[in-house]
Amino acid sequence: MLSRVANSIYWMNRYIERVENYARLVSVNINLSYDLPGVISQHWGLLLEATHDKARYDELYGEESEEQIINFITFDPQNHNSIFNILGNARENARTVKETLPKEIWEHLNSFYLEFKSYSAQKNKLNDNLPSFYENIKQQCQLFTGMIEGTLSRDEAYYFANMGKFLERADKTSRFLDIGYFNFKSMADSKAVNSQDLLIWSSVLKSVSAFNMYRQRYKSLKQENIIEFLIKDRDFPRAIGHSIKKAEYAIYRISGARPQDSYSNSAEKAVTQLKHEIDFTETNEIVKMGLHRFLNDFQIKNNIVDQEIFKVYFDLDSKNQ
Repeated sequence: MLSRVANSIYWMNRYIERVENYARLVSVNINLSYDLPGVISQHWGLLLEATHDKARYDELYGEESEEQIINFITFDPQNHNSIFNILGNARENARTVKETLPKEIWEHLNSFYLEFKSYSAQKNKLNDNLPSFYENIKQQCQLFTGMIEGTLSRDEAYYFANMGKFLERADKTSRFLDIGYFNFKSMADSKAVNSQDLLIWSSVLKSVSAFNMYRQRYKSLKQENIIEFLIKDRDFPRAIGHSIKKAEYAIYRISGARPQDSYSNSAEKAVTQLKHEIDFTETNEIVKMGLHRFLNDFQIKNNIVDQEIFKVYFDLDSKNQ
């Protein structure tokens, strides 16, 4: 497969996963603001921290407000990382490789973008229906993912798509955990649980569609168990551990190598090292070092995997040397 085509498929799927996760991020904050208006109203700026867009927001707007932050993350064409721009990037990547994709995938993504563009022109009318608006975005992204699973042959295109999807998903799940709602320093004090804590913990689980699966595994909401489930679980589809395992499988399928036989390139080495670190770091060790420190370290190493994938598969200059 041409590097250009592989790169477009990889980023098309990263962008769609990012769109879905940003919709989840805004949606959970809106729902929390209904339940805890006196608490969450002061913390909308945390979304800018989670998306790494605070500097750009401050440059454009300065003062933080709920309405402006929602608009900035969702519709603002001046924010290169807004849902509007990310979705446009996904569509453009798909357009350049239409011949590689099933017709249904391109048609769905194109109509999704055009529909969203029409919403952006009437965004002021959405204020009373924001939860359903973001729910629709999530469903459109999930429909795209389902089409990839149901119509794309299990060849290089499919595995490049999965590499992008699962690396992006792992990154965003880590940011949901690290958004700053929790004071994990008090984690040892299991008695320090109140209704506000329960609402926030429940909302973070719901933001990654993990609440029901979590409750089947654990009887009560505890911070340690939430960390265990969202970081180390290898079976829940949006857990970091599961996502990195799936990304590793996709990376090795591209080269035909097997993890048990050692790596064959730097991308495989980086992703396997990261998977082992998650597997062999116990939850109590994460708590001891500090959740933020662990997640920040994970995000750096996850970005290194992405950089190594670029060097191995997409960097045309290095390939021509």
